[in-house]
Amino acid sequence: MITTPVKGALSSEKIQLRLGGYSKWWLVGQWSGQSYQKATNAVDNADVKGDNEVHLSGSTTLDNGMVIGIKTEIEAGGHTTNSTDTADKAFVWISSGLGKIILGTDYNAASQVHVCAPEAAGAWNGPSIGLMSDRNVPRPSAVSTMYSGNQTELTEDDNADKLIYLSPSLHGVSLAASYTPSSLSEDNALPPRNSGLFALGLGYNGTTGPWEISASAGYAGGDLNASGATNDSFRAFSLGAQIGRDGWTFGGSLAREDHRYQGPVSSDDSGYSWDVGLMRKDGPTSVSVNYYESLVQGQMADPGQDRITVQQISAKHMLGDGMALMGAAGRITYDDEAAGPANHNTGYSLMTGMGIWF
Repeated sequence: MITTPVKGALSSEKIQLRLGGYSKWWLVGQWSGQSYQKATNAVDNADVKGDNEVHLSGSTTLDNGMVIGIKTEIEAGGHTTNSTDTADKAFVWISSGLGKIILGTDYNAASQVHVCAPEAAGAWNGPSIGLMSDRNVPRPSAVSTMYSGNQTELTEDDNADKLIYLSPSLHGVSLAASYTPSSLSEDNALPPRNSGLFALGLGYNGTTGPWEISASAGYAGGDLNASGATNDSFRAFSLGAQIGRDGWTFGGSLAREDHRYQGPVSSDDSGYSWDVGLMRKDGPTSVSVNYYESLVQGQMADPGQDRITVQQISAKHMLGDGMALMGAAGRITYDDEAAGPANHNTGYSLMTGMGIWF
């Protein structure tokens, strides 16, 4: 334990920081379409990919019953591309019977409650590696993803500094709200102009007889204006649900983004995405099948839309408490509205690896 005093706090004990986190490593093989390879000199390859974080967290209870806590998530090798800050997330929080307030770098309110398609291996809805991440099968430069990537989660402001409120759960229903003063700037005291973002989330988790149900609705809106760039005002909505019984879980989600630009732009991020999945859990083993699709406006000079589709089967087998073997195999298709082999790629991926959570 790492013990740190909280000066001036009327608490029964000092905060004790606990060590946690995870380490995931994958052996990955990927194969692109021959026409795309010839047009771009892309090659098939095998790789080792990692995703690792170390978490420090702790809390203390004040004499009045309020709880104050802290959490920091540190990138620990593998996929990280951070160049100025190795802390993925860092925030303090305070909670009471009225809810929880978070101040720092974390996901917005819509993301906090988001429900998407169930998936076994943690390789879905915008992970750091795998088919959905652009770090596996190469995406043609002309093909646009959703602003937040290949997912239905609304993370336009990512981990930018923000204020978040999470309500207590009432009959399984919870509310969330957040404000990000500078949506395009993390750990920066000088935000770009007009870059504030508001987000709302509504979540439900409960049971009806033998059925387990979870659902979410999210909204995010504001400005994504980098200094000196064309103003980008946007609104985004998401819906998601899962229903489960006797080891089976079925669910899906969808998202819609509308961007409005004040001035000429070459590409439009407006579009929608959706996913669906079915997962079976039997003891320590889980297996899932998933489908994802997005349609994004992309290049303004072309009248059509960029289309991305993903089909994936994945599995996880728990070896013990906090240890698992994982695998995923899938196909991804990138289609730009413009013709030409460099604008289209259909690729395949095979991944197997191990995860440890501590």
